[in-house]
Amino acid sequence: MAQAIRSTARLFPKPQTDGKAQIHLPPGVTLADWTVERIRWQNPRIRSLLGCSRLLGGVLESNYSILHCSPERLRDIWRKVRQVAELMRNQLAPLMAAASKFPGLEQARQRTELALHMLDDSVLTDLERFPESVPSHQLIDVRKLLCVSIGKLHAFLQDAFGEIMANDPRSSHDADYFLSKRFPQDLEEAEWLHSTVSRLQAYLDRIEGDRGRHLVSLTEEIRREQTIPIGERWEAALEFLDALVEGLTPKLKEVLALRGIRFYEMEILDRYAVEIPCQCRILRELHHAGRNAADHIKSSAGEDRAEREQSVRDLMHCHSLFSRRMAHLMSEIDKELRDLMAFIPIWLDSISMRRALVLRRSSDDSIGAGAG
Repeated sequence: MAQAIRSTARLFPKPQTDGKAQIHLPPGVTLADWTVERIRWQNPRIRSLLGCSRLLGGVLESNYSILHCSPERLRDIWRKVRQVAELMRNQLAPLMAAASKFPGLEQARQRTELALHMLDDSVLTDLERFPESVPSHQLIDVRKLLCVSIGKLHAFLQDAFGEIMANDPRSSHDADYFLSKRFPQDLEEAEWLHSTVSRLQAYLDRIEGDRGRHLVSLTEEIRREQTIPIGERWEAALEFLDALVEGLTPKLKEVLALRGIRFYEMEILDRYAVEIPCQCRILRELHHAGRNAADHIKSSAGEDRAEREQSVRDLMHCHSLFSRRMAHLMSEIDKELRDLMAFIPIWLDSISMRRALVLRRSSDDSIGAGAG
């Protein structure tokens, strides 16, 4: 297991700075300063910009569609655009007001804040002239306003998102990447991979207790008694082996089929997806062969004492031989599972680092929950 963790660590070296990505701190700025800024301001800015963009993306209609859609669809578009405007004014604007200690990010923040003020004085103010529930006689005016406003809101959100992301200390891309079609594709692939691997980790956590009961303790018992196991103890172990073949293996193959997985990750995971079910099947067949051999020895015992004593010796030798091989194979299966369980958390950290900086609400938020 330790060897697997060391080899995995070589593939996924630990970041040298804040645990999320390697960054370069400007003079006079400490890692603690960046941690506070990242938790209280920068990550919420990114989430706010992305949330507004996703919400507005649901109503990005052509001007022709806006002018000719049904009143019901128009009111749905109007409701979402107003929601975006409220988020930009009440959530995004305060986040953009906090200065950054990183010169590049501070310049991007200032430009974004200025653009947001200009947008507030024009587009957001114009949107407020109409009520949330638009009366029928004002629908044509709202249609015209939406034709102008949606494009301006979308352009601002795209430019601001690209600027803020490109100047984030963790970023290795320029603004063009975050404004390209490749970025949302990379993001979606990384999110799918992260969620699927998270489900795999949850499954492994659930079977951890069964691993101890049906592999570790039974292996020790087989080695101690040197007999081929039978009865309820072995039947429970068989059920666990079947669960690995029918439950774990499909989950590993599901991850292998995702587009976001990298080649060296695929190599590691593919080994587990092949070896674990293969070893489980071999163990089942080995037990079956051992029981048949033992039954045959017992049924063919001779009549005289010498033959019976020889049969006992043969039977003991059979149990010893097969039990040693079974114990060794069960230890191999257990080692594969432990190595996989050690690999998954490290892999999840690596996936998190490349999820285009769109971080989940997690422990970061609990640290800075009361900080705005």
